[in-house]
Amino acid sequence: MGLADPTDEKNIDNIRMKMKTQVSQELYNKAKIFHLRGGIDYSELGFLHKKMMGLVYKKAVTVPEEERDAELSAMIETYNKQVDFVDFDSLDPIVQNI
Repeated sequence: MGLADPTDEKNIDNIRMKMKTQVSQELYNKAKIFHLRGGIDYSELGFLHKKMMGLVYKKAVTVPEEERDAELSAMIETYNKQVDFVDFDSLDPIVQNI
């Protein structure tokens, strides 16, 4: 679960590539993967996470607008706010696979 749009093919590719570096090929091949979108409340973050997100934001705003992808633009737009992208209907495929 994360903030990245799970319907964006670039995000899906990035998520899957990162997963492949964290689990064995055998486990990855057997896994059923579901992409869910979550949310963030910056006021609930701890000190270190706030600082980290602040650094990420400062770097993100230096990227020219025409070079920003949807994920980077969304991060800039929602920085220091409470956002919730949870869609409970996206759980249906998981329930159907139980």
